[in-house]
Amino acid sequence: MPIIEPEFMELTAGLDLESFWAENDASTPLSTGLREEFTTRKPRCAVSYSPDDHWLFEFMQVPSTLRYYHDKAYRDELHHEVNAITQQYLGKKFFDEDTWVHGPKRIENLFDCEFTYTEGATPWLTPATNDPDEFVKILDRAEATDIARWALPEEFLREWDARKVAGKSLPQLGTGSRGPATIMTSVLNAETVFYWLYDHPELMQRFRDILARKMIELNQVLRAFSGNTTPGWWITDDNCALFNRKLYREYCFPVLEQVLNAMAPGGARRYQHSDSAMGHLLDDQRALGINSVNYGPEVDVALIRAKMPDAIINGHTPPLLLRNGSPEEIEARVVSDFHKAGATGGLIVTMAGSLAAGTGVGRMRWFMQLVGEHCRYG
Repeated sequence: MPIIEPEFMELTAGLDLESFWAENDASTPLSTGLREEFTTRKPRCAVSYSPDDHWLFEFMQVPSTLRYYHDKAYRDELHHEVNAITQQYLGKKFFDEDTWVHGPKRIENLFDCEFTYTEGATPWLTPATNDPDEFVKILDRAEATDIARWALPEEFLREWDARKVAGKSLPQLGTGSRGPATIMTSVLNAETVFYWLYDHPELMQRFRDILARKMIELNQVLRAFSGNTTPGWWITDDNCALFNRKLYREYCFPVLEQVLNAMAPGGARRYQHSDSAMGHLLDDQRALGINSVNYGPEVDVALIRAKMPDAIINGHTPPLLLRNGSPEEIEARVVSDFHKAGATGGLIVTMAGSLAAGTGVGRMRWFMQLVGEHCRYG
């Protein structure tokens, strides 16, 4: 059975879903390749939810994660079922009901890093090696790879063509990627990364430089293939918190600087998600021109606003607070965050990180109601 908390359903009995989302649309910053609009000329802060597979598995008590990932018909039906529930209780659908079977290559695959699937878990990118000599060979192959010939597998091209012939919408590709810290700590074990940064710095500098070049090549190929001419770039880099400022500046900053300059020039949107304690990197994030952020709950929203005064803050409610907190605790946090970071119009109210698995639709309704009441302009 889906998670529907009776106490919170009672608290939100008067919530008008249609009116809420209509007002939310009027309150949502412009979504184009340019950075989001930073203004108080709107009814209130917008609310945003991005439930993912972790959330779905617990919400629907999915019996087999392996079947979910390997059986398109099952996955699409499950998405249809959960969409019917969220449409009823939240007034919105969140999941694609015609999912893809195949996809382009990922940058991690270039370095022999592939997904491992296990029952009861989400896919995990498995490190390629812990042998520096073997990694030299992996880098040699990566550097020599013709990205245009490698990036688009035949089975993906066939699926793309079939969807195109059927008149289905096709996605714009090359819009974003995991960040360099998280890529590095997927291709190699995190421990290996930090040992090698000190024991094999020239090897890791080569990894950094190849990564930057090939990320740009890959995403230029993806953009050209899909006809994507919209500038802008998103980054998901949870593991950047593992890097101190010196190491981040040496190994991560140069990758992002090159990729962002290529994919999100000028005033384009530069978004970073890192649901981790990476407050020590805010000066570097600002120097990179990051202008839309979603950071972890350990990073105080007032610090984000002070360090990044022109950035849209997507947050900043702790996911576990929404999942486990009392109505009063959740309300106090929504009010506090608005007072700290919402007054100038640069706040989209959502989770500081991801929507926690185990969060039910009653609590999500309460969150919406609180924003409607407490995060208003004029």
